[in-house]
Amino acid sequence: MQKSFDRSIDSIVKVYEFTESVLVAGDISDADRFPIHLAMEELFVNMVHYYPDNDNAIKLEVDVADGIASVIMTDIDVDPFDVTQSRNVDIDAPLDERTPGGLGLHLIQSMVDNLEYDWEDRRSTIRFTKGKG
Repeated sequence: MQKSFDRSIDSIVKVYEFTESVLVAGDISDADRFPIHLAMEELFVNMVHYYPDNDNAIKLEVDVADGIASVIMTDIDVDPFDVTQSRNVDIDAPLDERTPGGLGLHLIQSMVDNLEYDWEDRRSTIRFTKGKG
């Protein structure tokens, strides 16, 4: 299933509702739905945050097969930013000694089963899978 969402934090509720309907219909477990929603929210918020003046909608595709959810998020007219690259986040450092940024992506990388990134012609495509957990 595929749908486009306005580039706005207010769209998060609609993103969640759309995704939840596909995941429930595909019989994805509660344990797998939580990290899927968290990863999508973090990625969507980053897309909105870093390109607030971009008028293009963010495209979201969610499919389920054999108990595994596949998510594709596409953002148009953006600079490259590879979400699969390590951000060297020191999660053991005291809070006051940490460098801001990167924690959300670190979390996504640890929660999903597979994470891929592609950028071509100012089009960013992020794919991840999660399932059978």
